[in-house]
Amino acid sequence: MSLRIIHFSFFGYLLGARVVAPDWLVGETQQVEQSSGETNSVNGMKLEMEQVHEETGETDSVKGKELTTKRGKKPPLNFLAILFDANITLDTSSPDKLCDELYAGVFLKKNTLASSISISPHKYFVDKKLNKNCFEMFARELYICWAEDPQYWQWTKEKDTRGEDIEVAKLVDVCWLEIQGTFRTIDLSLGTVYEVVFIVKMLKHNSWFGEENNSVTLTIILPRSKSLTRNEKLNKKPCEEWIEIQVGEFIISPENVGDITFKLDDRSSRWKTGLVLKCAIIRPKNY
Repeated sequence: MSLRIIHFSFFGYLLGARVVAPDWLVGETQQVEQSSGETNSVNGMKLEMEQVHEETGETDSVKGKELTTKRGKKPPLNFLAILFDANITLDTSSPDKLCDELYAGVFLKKNTLASSISISPHKYFVDKKLNKNCFEMFARELYICWAEDPQYWQWTKEKDTRGEDIEVAKLVDVCWLEIQGTFRTIDLSLGTVYEVVFIVKMLKHNSWFGEENNSVTLTIILPRSKSLTRNEKLNKKPCEEWIEIQVGEFIISPENVGDITFKLDDRSSRWKTGLVLKCAIIRPKNY
């Protein structure tokens, strides 16, 4: 299969980047550039959203999901821009093989720890059912108050589903619990309702067990500074297994293009222990 160098522009992200793509992708990316108009502006995003709705009806309806899957296996159109800096090799010999890799997930960045073990703190994957972009931000990519002080937090290694080493943060003992992440919504799929969830494990001996009145505060701040906050009790959560804690949800619209911030905190005066943080996931809300 011959390869061409194509110029790929999507929402103005990575303008000027040159990427390698197989022939079967060239036609589709050229159609995007010809039909997008002002794709590197909010107006361009509005145009793209109108095209999405014309093709699929209500994007978040059951009908929209069925139409998406009937089109066959095709990756989201901006996946090339997302993968540009990943320095990885994917099998692009066919849409099926490429999509299988994207469904499994691609680690985007590497950083080397003092122990000289290569750890990937950020993963991109595509929701197989909805064909939408998703991201997983591991604990090392999140801000954790007092994370580098071993008397408060301890870092250990675990294997991801693809066998990659990831680091998880175990809460030893803190009074001020604060975990925070930031993400650019430009890489998410248009017209889609997304949710942010933390993946955590409650240890058998934790400070929330049996504490009916104690809860954590979950906050998501959207690009226009709109803040959504909720509280959730952890006292009845299962122990010794990975669970999801939803922070909040939002729709990818022109108004929500930019950085979002999401938080989990507990600033009560009691000391906290017995929680392990694995990652935060930004994914489509499945109704």
